[in-house]
Amino acid sequence: MDIAEVAIRLLKFRSHSQYELRQKLLKQGYDELAVNKAIEYVTERGYLNDAALCDMLLAKYAELNKYSLKESFLRLRRRGLPASLINAKLADWDENLEYQAALKLVTKHLRGDECQDMSKVIRRMSAKGFKAATVSKVLEHLRDMSP
Repeated sequence: MDIAEVAIRLLKFRSHSQYELRQKLLKQGYDELAVNKAIEYVTERGYLNDAALCDMLLAKYAELNKYSLKESFLRLRRRGLPASLINAKLADWDENLEYQAALKLVTKHLRGDECQDMSKVIRRMSAKGFKAATVSKVLEHLRDMSP
């Protein structure tokens, strides 16, 4: 089977970044030059688009509403997307989305233990990658809600 056909077949089942597709093709034993040509071929035809993949994944993460800005960045980097592209896309990220995700996390975490130590809540949110400003905003919300 031609390497371009293999690349297209892989892209039929799941969107890949250029990095992911390159790694899969190299793992199947194709040489570097052939892989580069195949990636160029599928990119020119619009089958492979890192910017569109980044937008799609960010929309998915926003819908899930459970990842911090930092966690979203790390997940996209694991998919092999370039940091410059991710940073450009995250520049438009709504701060309110991160706040809502942090609030959802804390609410879920506190559900089991109402008298939870706030230092544990702060450590948990920080470990999940939420910004200090977001953590402060969530704590302020929790203080306002407490009797």
